[in-house]
Amino acid sequence: MKQTLSSRQKNFIESAVMAGALRFGEFRLKNGRISPYFFNTGFFNRGDLIFVIGKAFAQHIIDNYNDKFDLFFGPAYKGIPLVVSTSIAYSIDYGINKGWIFNRKETKEHGDKGLLVGAEVYSGDRILMLDDVFTTGDTKIESIRLIQSVAEVNFTGVVIAMDRQEVNDEGENAIKSFEDKTGIRVSSIITASETFDWLRNRKINGKVYVTDETYNEFQKYKELYGIK
Repeated sequence: MKQTLSSRQKNFIESAVMAGALRFGEFRLKNGRISPYFFNTGFFNRGDLIFVIGKAFAQHIIDNYNDKFDLFFGPAYKGIPLVVSTSIAYSIDYGINKGWIFNRKETKEHGDKGLLVGAEVYSGDRILMLDDVFTTGDTKIESIRLIQSVAEVNFTGVVIAMDRQEVNDEGENAIKSFEDKTGIRVSSIITASETFDWLRNRKINGKVYVTDETYNEFQKYKELYGIK
């Protein structure tokens, strides 16, 4: 059964496919799993494409967080273009201006010294982290600690582009485990299941990317690694 998706979600999925950010086949992931698909926001690498993802993030945030945050934070490197494009879309679409920040991989010792680039961060600020996907959550916990070493901030939430809906190496729901540890809610623009359901046997620019065979491979993968 097809999921009920917003027009922005549908546009996001189709743009991801056409940009090559969402691919189907056989991919070895960093954790060693062989996945029938791969999602990489780095392929939203033109102005029109990155604006699509920025607008999708902005709509999701306005619908789910009710403007209860002060700054966007994007962990290096994938999060950097996400926070910039989202802040632009947030301003254009909703008339609300929010600052953005991202971290350096190494502390800069000259000029604008420090770990963070972008807006000033003050104690009490509410931070919304944006990223592409969620794996174990370890890097996100590192990012939280990093910013909290600069100022006593609070994290309103973590928003990811796609939720792969997978368990971690211990067989736990990776996102739920992170939420339980940190008290920080994680939400996504789209889930893997919604994506496959929407694309199944659907032509995008005259081509079907998710055939019944591709869809069945995804279902097998979910049986092995999907959350229950």
